[in-house]
Amino acid sequence: MRTNLIRSSILLLLGFLTIPLLEILPVEGGGASLIIVIIIPFIILIAIITTIIYNYSFKIKSDLIRRKAFVIMVLILVFLNLILFPHK
Repeated sequence: MRTNLIRSSILLLLGFLTIPLLEILPVEGGGASLIIVIIIPFIILIAIITTIIYNYSFKIKSDLIRRKAFVIMVLILVFLNLILFPHK
């Protein structure tokens, strides 16, 4: 049960991965700020949706399926953060 709480927390925190990326990676010009204003809430919304989906997967008895679902959701969130980030 505790691992499921930790996994849910990780999924939620990955929604906020764009914010540290702003400090680490260089961002394009002024047009990128508008993109950031749109991207951050979108990725946070996707993270909330994936967390809800993962929490409903508690009803699935197989731990292997839950683990695979978690890894797929993490990869999707990281991929979205890196692809949608407006870097130079």
